[in-house]
Amino acid sequence: MLAVLLAACGTESAPGINQAVSKEPASGKNSSVEAEKPQMRTFTDDLGRKVEIPVTPTRVIVSDFSAEMMAIGVKPIAAGNNDFKITFIKNELAAGVDSIGDPPNAEKILQLSPDLIVMSTVAHDIYPKVVEQLEKVAPVVYFSFEQDPIYETFPKIADAVGKPQQAKKWIEDYEQEMKRSREKVKSAIGDETVSVFRIEKGRLRIYLNRNFAGYMVRTSLQTKAPAAVAAEIAKNKYGSAVEISLEKLPEYAADHMFIIVRGQGDDQAAFKEIENSAIWRNLPAVRKSNLHFIDTDKYYGVDIITIRETMKEAADMLAKRTGN
Repeated sequence: MLAVLLAACGTESAPGINQAVSKEPASGKNSSVEAEKPQMRTFTDDLGRKVEIPVTPTRVIVSDFSAEMMAIGVKPIAAGNNDFKITFIKNELAAGVDSIGDPPNAEKILQLSPDLIVMSTVAHDIYPKVVEQLEKVAPVVYFSFEQDPIYETFPKIADAVGKPQQAKKWIEDYEQEMKRSREKVKSAIGDETVSVFRIEKGRLRIYLNRNFAGYMVRTSLQTKAPAAVAAEIAKNKYGSAVEISLEKLPEYAADHMFIIVRGQGDDQAAFKEIENSAIWRNLPAVRKSNLHFIDTDKYYGVDIITIRETMKEAADMLAKRTGN
């Protein structure tokens, strides 16, 4: 079906955003479709590809970067499944933004007539056949997660959609919030250490400098990491997490610990088992009641809006819960 639709695109054009239909009689100075095409420019994405994109795209489809779009006032016409799970934007996306699925549904994307598609380099790597089809539908630009999400990824995305000044303003506002949050944390806990753990059935993980509050805790709030955590981050600056054994927990534990345990069921049972262990009971954060339980869904993302909002919430937690 997609092949048929793509072929039709090449031979027959229905009126769309990049097409104007002349209402003037035929003459030597007819208005032309060519004259109405959007102005284009060359953009280099994170794969090093030079792509011709619209100077001012108006029908953007995005996968993984909807929050960055919303932060600069661009509401995508469609987004990837994961974007609809972001606590802080999911209601806005639910109001009129289509889902492109996971993996992305190339037929649906074609039917939506985008003039720009924004995706992650991960999607390029894991869905090569799909992205090959998408690149025939509209210009596609790819951005990497292996860089600072606020100071590197975000400005590039904003540039791609013609909103660099809006990104600059958002970052300036974020930095004011960040300064206030850092001061609040520093005043409350000083140089005490902070860690982020997730407990699941059969698995205990320590989060580093990426999702599940990792970037927010380490970079935004600039909290001090235990030596073992700092060593892991040094090995992989944008690593997400490392799995550890219960016996190793004291090495990675901190004066203050953010704990992630999903809902009910097996994960809660796993936490109860750890909670009843002598290792857990002897952790400094446990003895001093410096445990902070955080919402799995809210804290999962490493998008810029999640970082900003959870930063403020986490700063309040650390300021209020300072056991002696």
